[in-house]
Amino acid sequence: MTIQRQYSLPNCKLVLQGLSSETATTTSGRPLLSMVTNVECHLAGQKAPLTGGRAFLDSLVLSVSDYAQGYLSGIRHLIHRDRRQQTGLVQIEQVGDNLHRLTVQPEAEPAEVQAIDLTTVQFFDLVEAIDQMVADAQTLPDLAPKLEPLSRRYVVSQEPIAKRAAPAAIGVTGLAAAAALLFMLPVPEARRPQSISEEASTEQSSPTASPAGEATTSPPASPPPESPTPEASPEATGSPAPASTAAVQGTGLSLDNAPEITDPAELDRLTVQLYDRLDLDWKKNPTFDGELVYRVGVNQSGEIVGYKFANDAALTYLSDVPLADVQFGSTAPPSDGSPTDASPDAAETAPKQPIAQFRVVFKSDGVLEVSPWDGQPTDPEAEASPTPSP
Repeated sequence: MTIQRQYSLPNCKLVLQGLSSETATTTSGRPLLSMVTNVECHLAGQKAPLTGGRAFLDSLVLSVSDYAQGYLSGIRHLIHRDRRQQTGLVQIEQVGDNLHRLTVQPEAEPAEVQAIDLTTVQFFDLVEAIDQMVADAQTLPDLAPKLEPLSRRYVVSQEPIAKRAAPAAIGVTGLAAAAALLFMLPVPEARRPQSISEEASTEQSSPTASPAGEATTSPPASPPPESPTPEASPEATGSPAPASTAAVQGTGLSLDNAPEITDPAELDRLTVQLYDRLDLDWKKNPTFDGELVYRVGVNQSGEIVGYKFANDAALTYLSDVPLADVQFGSTAPPSDGSPTDASPDAAETAPKQPIAQFRVVFKSDGVLEVSPWDGQPTDPEAEASPTPSP
């Protein structure tokens, strides 16, 4: 005897036809449908129903159940239950915010693939129809849902993002602090040979003998390019520039004749003090490319007493760095009625205090470097001690 079961919703009607096995027994008045011969799924807006057998029904139940759970929970996973079901006749995917595509593969050739777009309301009517069929104890009792927990790798972490990001933030902060401390250390630099600079300056300024025995002078060096330069100082005419750069001097007191501070601890203190002052005053919106290099003198109180331009760009773009607005300090103790060291007469007559000279580099990417001009001094006692003979 053919048995028919029908489960109807406003947008979906699921019809099953089948038989009852001879050994099947039931305690209710309804016969037990234990074998499916035909399945019809009528969807609203579709002229022809989706039809198939037991394989179509099993695939429809599993696909709809998996997709509905993922859609409601918000957890999308890639578990293909078709591995247990080998056929995979029915597949569902979301194609819009309110649109779900149901694709049915043919069970046998030459049928064509059917694709139907369902709204969310239509899809959940299909879910309800299947739930009613599975809950019916008199219809296919072996079609029980196989529930299993979802693997933890598909579950979205419920821990707050701030708590999860805290270790990474602490690590980045620690790295930045370590980088800042390392940046403050002076950069070792090789001592620049003085003889080469002095020889180049002597060749340009000293007179040379002509074949007739008359003294002649070498032609003057070509003038630097026109640029806004500060007012010249005694150092601009009395101290030669390095041989590798333009013969242009800075402003302030002479840096060549003053006694130098060589104590390593004192140099470290003045290095940090000079860096903090320049870095605070630098607006860090440079209009130049590359580096601006200056030779800067600092007294024991940390005041800038003079500077030189170490490359052409340092003169051209002086207005981009805080050295252009420096109020120069003094290298000699002032006295009542005596001139200050900022004047040429004072630079020659007043007793001078030691100064520390630094190499200051302003980079176009906003980086500032400050290091002793002649590099970190070595221990005089270690250099004076003789090396024991073997």
